[in-house]
Amino acid sequence: MRIAVAGKGGAGKTTISATAARHLAGKGFRVNALDDDPNPNLAAALGLSEKLVEKLRRVERDEILEERETEDGAAELYLTRPFDEVIDGYGAVGPDGVRVLTMTGLLGAGKG
Repeated sequence: MRIAVAGKGGAGKTTISATAARHLAGKGFRVNALDDDPNPNLAAALGLSEKLVEKLRRVERDEILEERETEDGAAELYLTRPFDEVIDGYGAVGPDGVRVLTMTGLLGAGKG
């Protein structure tokens, strides 16, 4: 199952996402949390220590994914290495067993 949470700023997306992830992990589900917020705070909301949050490395799409064309001409993305390896290299595991990755983050001030 995949669950995506979206909405306007300040609506509580991170809080709800972290609560749901921790709850599902506590019920025995294997949970992977992906933070795609320009100001990523999901790891902290999941209870990761500062040391683990600092370990998180922003995942660059081209480093772990490749685009392939299907038989019907559609483009699909595929991992180029095992997901556990991606977590080891870029992510961290929280106290409830939730594995977290950060896909974005602030890259600096924009122009204009």
